[in-house]
Amino acid sequence: MVNQLIIIRSLIFNILFFLLSTIIGLLFFPVLMSKKLSVEISSIWAKITLYMLKNICSIKINITGLENYSTKKVIFAVRHESVLETILFLAYFPNIKYILKKELLYIPFYGLFVWRCGHIIIDRRGRASSIFLMLKKIKDHLSSIESVVIFPHGTRVKSKTHVNIKSGIYALYKNLNIPIIPVYMCTGKVWERKGFIKNPGIVEINFHQKISRGYKKDEFIELLNSKLN
Repeated sequence: MVNQLIIIRSLIFNILFFLLSTIIGLLFFPVLMSKKLSVEISSIWAKITLYMLKNICSIKINITGLENYSTKKVIFAVRHESVLETILFLAYFPNIKYILKKELLYIPFYGLFVWRCGHIIIDRRGRASSIFLMLKKIKDHLSSIESVVIFPHGTRVKSKTHVNIKSGIYALYKNLNIPIIPVYMCTGKVWERKGFIKNPGIVEINFHQKISRGYKKDEFIELLNSKLN
């Protein structure tokens, strides 16, 4: 049973988080901003959110393996348990681009920032065409993209569960000469999917070594599954 202090802290955070997101969305209406400014504002929003999580909800971040990120241009294959993964990468890697589902564009304010920041949007309804367009968009932006984040599970997964990744990421591994770094995060234990409660605790973020070239599809999928589960 959740104790009253956690409920009160979660309530305070959720109210402030809603106010912060709304105020930033209204004051810095993204349609009127440059792409650079949109990226900077998104990063500030993420850093303030992490500050509130730490000081209100007692949620701390512990990062290991960052030395494996030795080159600016990589594809981060990230375990996706909550919205916190997005917030963390926006805070620490502001120029990074996400591969995101089209439906996110329809979220008030957030969708406009996604569009204005130049993230890579795909329509998941046409699987083969989505993979082709994803490859094309990444290739078209290689000169300006610092790194890319993809959530290989395709959706959010519950904490401490084994969920096989989707095979679409193999197309990136096979066709793009960009290192893939698996990133394991356990954010679901502090910020559950669609959950009101923000549980105190430490979020472990582990940047694994990059996956070398030469793996066949089944071998690659099995290896990435072992890193993200």
